Amino acid sequence: MPIENVTTWSQFGLPGMVIAALFAFIWFLVNTHQSERKEWLEAYRDHGRRADDRQKETNDVTREISAVIRELSARNDR
Repeated sequence: MPIENVTTWSQFGLPGMVIAALFAFIWFLVNTHQSERKEWLEAYRDHGRRADDRQKETNDVTREISAVIRELSARNDR
């Protein structure tokens, strides 16, 4: 909040300063929340990517185990 805006509010005295302080506080909260939301969104996307990678690895291992079981079953049937 530029200093010029504070001097225009000074004509209203203490109530004007309180209102200006409230505006500054709300502005600060909004900017802080926006940056936190960006962090949350990035973390959510990163978590989704890692979960997809883990699922692919699990599927690959399951396929390999299934193939080994089939081979062993075919050997025992002979």
